[in-house]
Amino acid sequence: MRVSIGLIAALLLTGTALAAPARQDDDIVQYIINNPPVTSWQVNGVETQPRPRRAEGVLGERAISVRASRSDQPWTTSGQMNIRGAIKTGDTVLLAVWARLATPPSGQTTSTLPVRVQEAAAPYGAIAEATGTIGPAWKMVYASGVARRDYEGGSTGLAVHLATADHTVELGPALVLNFGQNYEAAKLPVNED
Repeated sequence: MRVSIGLIAALLLTGTALAAPARQDDDIVQYIINNPPVTSWQVNGVETQPRPRRAEGVLGERAISVRASRSDQPWTTSGQMNIRGAIKTGDTVLLAVWARLATPPSGQTTSTLPVRVQEAAAPYGAIAEATGTIGPAWKMVYASGVARRDYEGGSTGLAVHLATADHTVELGPALVLNFGQNYEAAKLPVNED
């Protein structure tokens, strides 16, 4: 079974995923352990929480917009979502976040975007982490990893560190999938910059 994140999200956001998957191999909605819609975003480091708005070109056509200033600590402005599902030692997890650069840093056309699945409390240890490059078009930024210990449901979250530059980033839906034990990492998508 090769992961088709676009298919998962399309089915999920249109409300048909649980009703009638196209084929058994495509029925990977069962692996989603978070609440993916844009309304689930919580943003730290801003005065007012951004509200979802219409956004053409992203799945679900809804996004939030976050203006961030560069910091040596890129997590000072971050988008976060809770993860409701448990993660066990040896589970393979995949994070997929739709993002685009609405306003680039001065003199640039792209920005970096670190994404992670992590503990929900200090020390915020990473289960999966990676950095993707975003530009003016919508794209998915991925991170995957294998859990080194057990995490109870609600004890983890996903984070997108936004203070990598003076820019405005739009965030669409985000998915966290837990494929369980002994999953072939080669089947998972990776960032292409």
